Amino acid sequence: MKPIKYIFMKNKIIVITGGATGIGLAIVKELITHNTVVSLDRNASKIAALKTAVPEITSITADVTSEEDLSKAMDAIEKLYGKIDLLINNAGKGSQFDFVNTSEKKLMENMEMEIAINYLAPVQLTKKALPLLQKSTEPVVVVISSGLAYVPMAFLGTYCASKAAVHFVTMSMRHQLANLKIRVVEVLPPVVDTELSKEATIAKMPPDKFAKLFLEKLEKGENVMNIGQTAGLEKFSRFLPKTAFKMLNKRGN
Repeated sequence: MKPIKYIFMKNKIIVITGGATGIGLAIVKELITHNTVVSLDRNASKIAALKTAVPEITSITADVTSEEDLSKAMDAIEKLYGKIDLLINNAGKGSQFDFVNTSEKKLMENMEMEIAINYLAPVQLTKKALPLLQKSTEPVVVVISSGLAYVPMAFLGTYCASKAAVHFVTMSMRHQLANLKIRVVEVLPPVVDTELSKEATIAKMPPDKFAKLFLEKLEKGENVMNIGQTAGLEKFSRFLPKTAFKMLNKRGN
């Protein structure tokens, strides 16, 4: 048996969105040995691949933008496990923001989808999960935001805007859920080597490294996690915002 790396994360009921790929999958692999992990995903082929890679996973088919799907998922989790100890809002989507050359119809479709997945879905799912989180002795809500919530990359305009929105709403949820003794954590990753960043030409952090750093910080009790170069970006954005923007967009994106 593998040694327990994260003492806090033992014998927990963990629910994660988008656990079939990218950083979600890396987090699942770190936690699955000593916990019950439920992943909410919508793509059938990715769900099948997840079950092959992590046979112990409990998989629920759900579109995080569907109120009905989320309600059904919470009902299923309540029947199976009765509570949620850790909710990880991880599912995300990003597409190129080409304001000049994209048709108005396509531009708006892309924007609505990214805002629905990256911003509205974590808020709605956390709201639906509150009764199950309150049944835990140590409930935790995690929202995977982005270092780009601090400074936008122009060619990812809506993605950055949605992450900035979730950055601020997470602060609000943390303040309000403190009265319910629910810990709210925001994770701001750097550029991680996933499908989402395949077009990026800058240095990328491996997903497994990100997952380990995230869980180590979670264990230490950190509630705002600026991981990798995001820590420097956060400071840079506060003191030299124009310079930070120019640096991120110097390739003309």
